[in-house]
Amino acid sequence: MVGNQTMGWLSKTLRKDLLSIEPYRPGKPVSELKREIGLHEIVRLSSNENPWPLSDNVMEAITDGADQPNRYPDPRSYRLRRVLASHWGVSPREILVGAGTEGILHSLFHAIIEPGDEVVTPVPTYPLYRLAAAASGAICVRTLTAEDGSWPLEQVLSVCSEKTKALVLCNPNNPTGNILDRTFLVNLAGELDARGILMVVDEAYAEYVDDPDYLSVIDLFRKIGRVVITRTFSKIYGLAGLRVAYAIAPKAIVETYDKIHPLFEVSRTAQRAAIASVEAKGYAESVRLRTVTERTRLAREMTDLGLAVRTTCANFLLVRNDSSELLYESLLREGVIVRNGVDLEMPGYLRVTVGLPEENDRLLNSLKKVLNRFGQ
Repeated sequence: MVGNQTMGWLSKTLRKDLLSIEPYRPGKPVSELKREIGLHEIVRLSSNENPWPLSDNVMEAITDGADQPNRYPDPRSYRLRRVLASHWGVSPREILVGAGTEGILHSLFHAIIEPGDEVVTPVPTYPLYRLAAAASGAICVRTLTAEDGSWPLEQVLSVCSEKTKALVLCNPNNPTGNILDRTFLVNLAGELDARGILMVVDEAYAEYVDDPDYLSVIDLFRKIGRVVITRTFSKIYGLAGLRVAYAIAPKAIVETYDKIHPLFEVSRTAQRAAIASVEAKGYAESVRLRTVTERTRLAREMTDLGLAVRTTCANFLLVRNDSSELLYESLLREGVIVRNGVDLEMPGYLRVTVGLPEENDRLLNSLKKVLNRFGQ
């Protein structure tokens, strides 16, 4: 009886606007799959991680950063902010640091959102934008992109209202992998600025892009100033497990962000590793070239297997298949984890991270087995 009364009381404390929110479904953990199927060698190609070894100086920084676990890290990430500011040619007061892109967005939205505000996002895109907006109390307004991943300007502006506080884009977009047209971005930035709507662009995969037409919004920041660009050390720099990212933003936003973001959220180890990553000249380009080489090979060999493959500007591929759910489950039983498109609002697709050559070989061999079993 007491238990039922307690649950009734607790249920009243929960935010009603979050009851219908579906939680983010990450890629299946290796440890979970090992328990389920009993295999010891699992290949995870589901989380768009950088599989290549880190540079020696970054590994040394990680070791050095773990020397005082009993001490709190610098809550302002002072040195890292200055290294990033110097790297991009902006002021340290225009840099903020957080625990991954999602950590930054949660605090950013709490810094700018007021009751009744709206946040606009495309569909499909990274699901955590929607969740971060909901956590701040914002109403998330979503609008479908075209089949090729583009987002017509008129369509975007048509869903923006007087209540729209921010618009969030991913460029290159996850999971579609396309880059946004340069003219579109320039015109969108101008229109949003005129309407007093903050444009937030997640450039987590920007370092993988080799298209000369790609426009980083950092260029627009230098011209307009009233945009926010997030970047991460989780992808090409290989620090996914350390949870460190940053944003370039107007000073007023950085100042408000610093008032409310969780203290000590970025560890000493993460800060030092990030600094070493920025200073590791040539590492990111080396990873990009190796990734593009393997991405091209994977696309070619999967196409030869009869699969419909959409290449991207990032470190993953999209595979279209009418039996994608069955294909996903069958690969799991082979010890290969890819990303189910259903989790990313792309049913009928699998998203496949580009891994090490031997990991990609394991994927291809498993695909051959599975497809033969299907009679495809």
